[in-house]
Amino acid sequence: MSRLTNNEEKSVDQNEAAYLKGGVMPLTTDSSILISSSKYLNSAAMRTLVAQEMLRKYGADLPPAYFIPETMAAFAEVTDYPEVLGLFAAQRSINPEFAAWLDARYLSDFSAENLRDHRPGTLGEQVYRFVAESGLDIDFMFKGAPEDDFQYWLKRFVQSHDIQHMVTGLDVTPIGEYALIQLNTQQYFDHLTPELAAQLSQQPTFGVSCGLMRSTLHYPRTMPLLLDAMALARRMAREIRRPLFQVRWEDYFDCSIAEIREDLNILDAPADGEWAWAYEDMRGN
Repeated sequence: MSRLTNNEEKSVDQNEAAYLKGGVMPLTTDSSILISSSKYLNSAAMRTLVAQEMLRKYGADLPPAYFIPETMAAFAEVTDYPEVLGLFAAQRSINPEFAAWLDARYLSDFSAENLRDHRPGTLGEQVYRFVAESGLDIDFMFKGAPEDDFQYWLKRFVQSHDIQHMVTGLDVTPIGEYALIQLNTQQYFDHLTPELAAQLSQQPTFGVSCGLMRSTLHYPRTMPLLLDAMALARRMAREIRRPLFQVRWEDYFDCSIAEIREDLNILDAPADGEWAWAYEDMRGN
């Protein structure tokens, strides 16, 4: 009697498979191409993106944000823009404060020249150093004037993103990025309609899904930290006194990070560098 191979031991036999499938046969079609009820599965760009981003390693050869243009293009392909604008309109109709925030269209010019005079130890000084010393641009996308609510949301999100990292203490390593996504996603679903929250969360939560899979496949030592960071971010989101996407950070530029955290009730921020070892583990394998 031959012994089963390791792969055979892990597979499901025909009787087990039949039980799991419940006797249901998949639908058939006369189509000569892949077709599904999911517009995401029907998109070749999405299929390629999901396979690559779920299964690849982080690697030291590419920056973490390298595939963001491809990710944005794939999601844009399956986004119904008029539908998104309708979701914003529906939210406006039930949330006057949100409508007023959108109508204000508040934006900033985050140039080093405009930021240089803030006192040491303040958020403004930290933003200045980010712009002047890091070589990075805090306002690096959606440069033009927004023409509708969705464009404004995207532009203001980009302007606020790195500031949210500074204020929450959720760093710019992959773990910190996923934690900040968790925080924002929780606040979207707490303060917006489920439909609008889901639309605004699609691309970010895809990134988190990829992070969970990569830690499982390639970086198991980092998984406990990733899960802890996600739980911390969810608690933070529920404790913060107002949704971060509506905070006018410029009003806090003359305050210290500690003062801002106290005012907004941002609790349990991780210490600087606390999660750095995980990124080193990811980049080293």
